[in-house]
Amino acid sequence: MSDLEAQIVGFFIKNLRCEKFVEIGTLTGFSALHWLEALPQTGRLWTFEKDPVHAEIARKIFSQHPRKNHVQLCEGDALVELEKIKTQGPFDGIFIDGNKAAYGKYLDWGLENIRPGGLFALDNVLLGGAVLGEEDSRFSAKQIEVMNSVNQRLRDQGLFESVFVPTDEGLFLAIKK
Repeated sequence: MSDLEAQIVGFFIKNLRCEKFVEIGTLTGFSALHWLEALPQTGRLWTFEKDPVHAEIARKIFSQHPRKNHVQLCEGDALVELEKIKTQGPFDGIFIDGNKAAYGKYLDWGLENIRPGGLFALDNVLLGGAVLGEEDSRFSAKQIEVMNSVNQRLRDQGLFESVFVPTDEGLFLAIKK
């Protein structure tokens, strides 16, 4: 995620008055710090990271943040760990930048747990151009198929008001109806 993309998503978090926000794919915590800054002082962030090395780096970064008590780092498979926070919902938004083959399942979870008027922000929806037919050996046929399906679902005007932002990797923003 670029700084520009983080600023765009942060703008929406702030202006949609998100209080409870979910991030799938913490990595080292760069984007999570942007979300913390965009959330109000009472806001809460749940962020999910499967890789223990990345989770440890993020944990150290979060421990030094003035609002460290407002972020919960959930380590493990997001599809398993997301089920553990359902009772904290409904949530005001979700940022998806995790396992590309699971984007469809993350979207399903969001549809069940994000409130109407809530934000969906999905990064890397172009898969390096692979969804447009460009050669990119980093992504499998399954990942491309899942991403094409997710992109199509986000354009469903019965479910979302959405916009595609043509960043390097592709950013999809949608408001749940």
